[in-house]
Formats: sequence, structure tokens, C-alpha cells
Amino acid sequence: MSNTHREEILRLAESASVDLLEEKKPLHEILLACKNIAKLLHISDGNSWMDLELNGYLVKYKTQDQLCDSLPGYRKTNWKFYDLYGNAISLPPGIANLFGKSTVYHSIKELEENNQIIIGSQLLEKFNKFISEHGMDYASKNMRIHEAKISKNEINQVLDGAKNRAQEFLDNVIAVLEIN
Repeated sequence: MSNTHREEILRLAESASVDLLEEKKPLHEILLACKNIAKLLHISDGNSWMDLELNGYLVKYKTQDQLCDSLPGYRKTNWKFYDLYGNAISLPPGIANLFGKSTVYHSIKELEENNQIIIGSQLLEKFNKFISEHGMDYASKNMRIHEAKISKNEINQVLDGAKNRAQEFLDNVIAVLEIN
């Protein structure tokens, strides 16, 4: 790699890092810059997380089990459950321990644009089946969750996790390019 090419990529990485730290640009734009930097450095292997953050995790993982197993920890957040009438549902402790984390599979841009995410009943069928089979008592066995909501605070947790991951990538690129 020529010095000019290396210096250009270093400038791109430093600029993206500043934009990220100072929150000058939306995170999805910074992730696009990171993806471009990885492409320029020919290091797209191991950086598929950028595509997943940009496009959402349902693009790659088609089943709930694959999705749960593959999501980074920062994309597993708390969620609130509601019945058909909008009433909050408290899960029994045993079930809450099993299903207390949501899977935030949405794209970064979608998360940046929303104050809350609502998960509809079509994605909660397996969950409702489990509750009916393993509920602790009559009331919990007959409970049906109509939707789950992910709050702005939980969305911010996901965005912060993605920011940290992008910053780590940029810090590594900058360190390697400054050494050479």
C-alpha cells in the first residue's frame, strides 16, 4: 500500500472516529464509513457485523433460535409485555428468567429513528406456546402476550453497544496505520 493511500485511509478513520465521539453524524453513516474503510484495506473478513448492523440481523438469521444465538450481547435488552388490551403483563419468575431478554434485530438506522420498537404477536407465537405449556399456574398458562415493547432506553443501549464496536474497529485501524 502506498503512503498516499495509507494516509487517505488514516484520515478517513480519524474523521469517522471524531464524528463518532462528537456525535456529528448518525451512527448508520459512521458504520457506512467503517465499511468503506474495511473495503479499502481489504479486510472485510470478520467485519460482517457492519452489514448486520446496517441491514438488521433478520437478513442473515431466519429462525428465532439462530438469531438469539448470534446476536451480540448489547442487542439483548429488557422488554415489556402487553396483552391484547394494552395492559402490562408480569411474567412468572421462572419464565422471566428464560425470556427476560429481547432480541433487537432491527437496523441501526431504524433504531435511530424510533423512540420505541413494538414486536407484534406474530413473532411471539413460540413464546406464547411455551408459556401455555410451562406456566406455573392456571393464570400464567392462559396468559397471552399480544405485543412486546422495547423502550428508548433499551434502544440507546443497543446504539451504545454498536458505537463501542465501531470505535474499537476505528481505533484498531488507526493504530495499525500509524505504526506502518
